Amino acid sequence: MIFFKKISVLLIIFLVFVNLMSHEGIASEGETTLKEAIDIGLQRAKEWNVNATLTSVNSVDETMGGSRGETGKRFKWFMIFIVPGTDDYVLIGISEKKITVFSPSKQTPGPIIPYDEIKLDSPDVLRLAKDIYGLQQGKDWATGYNFTLDSIDGKPILTVFGNDQDNRFTSISFNAQNGEVVSAIHKLPFGGGLLSIRNGTNNLTKKGMALTGVVAGSKKLAVWGDKKPTQFSTTKQPFFEWSHNNGGSWTELQVNNYITHAWFDMNDRLYAATEKEIWAGITSKSKGTKILSVDHMIEIVDYSIDNHIAVLSNGVIHYTTNQGESWEKAKVPKTFYAIQISDNGDLLGLTEEWEVLQKTKDGWNKITMPNSHDVPVDIKVIHNRLFITTESGIWTRNLHEDNWRKIQVDEMVVKFIKKGDKLFGITNRGEALYSIGTKEDGKPEKVFDAEDTVVWDVDIMGDTLWVATIPNYSWEEMPTQQ
Repeated sequence: MIFFKKISVLLIIFLVFVNLMSHEGIASEGETTLKEAIDIGLQRAKEWNVNATLTSVNSVDETMGGSRGETGKRFKWFMIFIVPGTDDYVLIGISEKKITVFSPSKQTPGPIIPYDEIKLDSPDVLRLAKDIYGLQQGKDWATGYNFTLDSIDGKPILTVFGNDQDNRFTSISFNAQNGEVVSAIHKLPFGGGLLSIRNGTNNLTKKGMALTGVVAGSKKLAVWGDKKPTQFSTTKQPFFEWSHNNGGSWTELQVNNYITHAWFDMNDRLYAATEKEIWAGITSKSKGTKILSVDHMIEIVDYSIDNHIAVLSNGVIHYTTNQGESWEKAKVPKTFYAIQISDNGDLLGLTEEWEVLQKTKDGWNKITMPNSHDVPVDIKVIHNRLFITTESGIWTRNLHEDNWRKIQVDEMVVKFIKKGDKLFGITNRGEALYSIGTKEDGKPEKVFDAEDTVVWDVDIMGDTLWVATIPNYSWEEMPTQQ
């Protein structure tokens, strides 16, 4: 919600001059303020058409070093100039004080911003935003400080973007004529947490956290995620915990990094994947044993009922059929969106062209769909049975047989979640969760209507359905700094 708050011009002038005296510039030579960028762009625009008039400006996020907006300066800017009374416009891009983009075209013109109405520059509004609201640099997206200038309700509005003191995405707008605060908003989380559903009763714990995973063993339950998530990161305050009493109490587990995947084997031994490692035998007293370390990011992890493990990293599948005592490698022929490993050690993958491939001694062979019009959306292998979800429903067959069976679902399943020998399906836009029977005559059953909940993971322990959810975010007014 945008709100209006008046601040006296005298206060603004005072704050600007105080900060000018106390702040040392760290900008690189090639960086410019918003007004300096306009001067460069305006000169070129006037050469294109003498009547060219500014209509918008924005800085561009980059990783070129420099101050990243800390002094109100950036390396790159884009701006649009129009010719009033026509549909002519030109897009101009600036990098390190030089014109790098000049693209004339035609479109419905936006409102103009007379140059002489721009009294405040980007360093001015940045200082005000820091003093009044404690604005900090953006960390995960729109890094550093970024700036835009637009005409809103006939006024030039200069906006600075960054993070609040809790690392939440923040936008603070000023009237560029007199420095009045027009809007101060930040994106706050709502929802998120661990939901337990039993006998029709829902209970939400770990409220406001981003639960990115939940897994149930025979007697233990483990969860992981971020205690203080932001819209663009769930790795700020990672946690990994387990419970021995069905979620009644939780104990922190030792881990070297944030968790991306975790599972229990048939003996209730806990395994976990971090960014580049696989660990086995994790407990509250021990971080376990590292059974795999790779040089590049682990992209996908899969495990079978017999705890054969497959890991995709940098175009190579590392896989083991002996609990990690030894590993083999298989190079993938294409980009894989999913990989699977069966109880027999078969490797399968879903490619970016939506083909299902199975590794054989002769290479990777394509699995032919029973209906040529069906396109695979996701795949899972449980024991030695393949499940493929498509727009028309779910197809399944034994990996070493040719007889397909169709599982009809009331809604299209766009993503599978596999937990041991249990299979779940998430529908389009994450609106519902289905439990999909994996036996020969298994039928799907809707187990959860998501409504406004953002579902990330799910498992069942006894008669309790556990649903891991992450927050959604909405713009809210922010208070001034105390």
